[in-house]
Amino acid sequence: MRRNFTVLALVLSLFFITTSLFSAGIDLTGVGAKAQALGGNFRAVADDWSAMNWNPAGMVFSKGFTVGMSSELITPVVGYTAGHIKIGTESKQFSTTIDEEVKNESRTFFVPSGGIYYSTGKYAFGLGVWAPFGLGAKWDMLHTQSYNKTYPEFDYDDEMQIVDIHPTFAYKINDKFSVGLGASIIMATIEIQKPNFTPNPYVFNPALAQIAAAIQATGALNSQYNHLLTDTKLEGDGGGFGFNIGAMYKATEDLSIGASLQYYNDLKLDGTVNAKTYFADNAVAHQTILAGVKPTLDAMLAGGLLTPDQYGVMLNYYSGASMDKTKDQKVKADMPLPMRAGIGVAYTGITNLLISADLAWTQWSAWGVIPINDEDGEKVSELTQNWEDGIRVGLGCEYTLPIMKLRLGYYTEPNAGIDETVTPSIPDFSRRHSLALGAMVPLGPVNFHASYEKIISAEKEVTEWVPTADGLGYDNMAGTYNMGTDCIMFGLDYIF
Repeated sequence: MRRNFTVLALVLSLFFITTSLFSAGIDLTGVGAKAQALGGNFRAVADDWSAMNWNPAGMVFSKGFTVGMSSELITPVVGYTAGHIKIGTESKQFSTTIDEEVKNESRTFFVPSGGIYYSTGKYAFGLGVWAPFGLGAKWDMLHTQSYNKTYPEFDYDDEMQIVDIHPTFAYKINDKFSVGLGASIIMATIEIQKPNFTPNPYVFNPALAQIAAAIQATGALNSQYNHLLTDTKLEGDGGGFGFNIGAMYKATEDLSIGASLQYYNDLKLDGTVNAKTYFADNAVAHQTILAGVKPTLDAMLAGGLLTPDQYGVMLNYYSGASMDKTKDQKVKADMPLPMRAGIGVAYTGITNLLISADLAWTQWSAWGVIPINDEDGEKVSELTQNWEDGIRVGLGCEYTLPIMKLRLGYYTEPNAGIDETVTPSIPDFSRRHSLALGAMVPLGPVNFHASYEKIISAEKEVTEWVPTADGLGYDNMAGTYNMGTDCIMFGLDYIF
């Protein structure tokens, strides 16, 4: 049992590292207000400080110092209605969930980024620092008052902060062609809380039907008791490295082609896990077990039909007590991060109009099997996700007016996650569509940028709960999902 909770909490940390680096496929455009307003269709534009992220080869097509920053406010709203679970021939409410839609706690995340570089027109050197995906999730999803009033109010409470320090270099080979290279130095901080649902043996094990019948009249088999709840928490940090490379080709005065690739090595994660089990609180059922069922459980334990852990759970299942299952357990993992590559074109041949388009591929299939190790490096389990690669396509445009520039961007991208592993914490359940609007206003030597981005996903119903291989939890959460994300970004840049 202890190993199971250790594995569970570490799996959570892996989920949120990926969520933070890539927004779980939500794929916010994140770095640079101009890039966001163009829908992230920026690889062939790359003409401000955020080129260090999108395509470092673009840095050499200006001269002097370029400095800038952007600040994004992100408000994700996820709706979830829990699906029923099949127990025998019956369909029942899952644990302490309800039939009504529940939304995540309203939170707005502040995501800063910025950078500076110097270009001679032949060479360029720069440094960018951004925290593009410092997100989290907070839910009061479970109505645990009917299960155990001492269970924490918030079932999910997660924070993840990522910092990417990014030294960058670019070189112009000739007037038409340039290349660029950047290094990613990644630091991550993790705080994660999540419940684990262990099936109630009295409910889910047909071999215990006679014992279950003895406590059925007490209400002990009602839906709110059909899973044992364990609150798991992980705190830790990690780090890793990577690089991005880019190329820019000015085919004509009006047409640019840009391409870039981002690669990460395995992210090294170290953390501390605490897990506390809360038994169901039903005094009548507990006394019934002690008075009438305990002799049967004693005989099963003596006959080797129950392990000591199973015996303890069944004896105390309705006691209302709580106990530590894991205390300050050290865990670690090496997690592969998906590679990304893309190509874009930009055209300025129409007076006052810039048109850009990008096509990008993300290697989500790298998230196939993730080994999980104890503090000695010994493998204790593995997590199979079977995520799928995705192709993102988009279009952006910018129109220049005498006093400002107006921008419009769009992209669409399929979900990488699959029904068998989807959860409200990683709501990657259907194709996403994003529409962005923005403007730039010159304020003397400084350019002021503002943009708004709306991301939506079509509603999706996941019908089947998928148990983990050990039967002590679930890989997904079945139910109906919907999501919308609002992003507001402001930015400043200055070329001197």
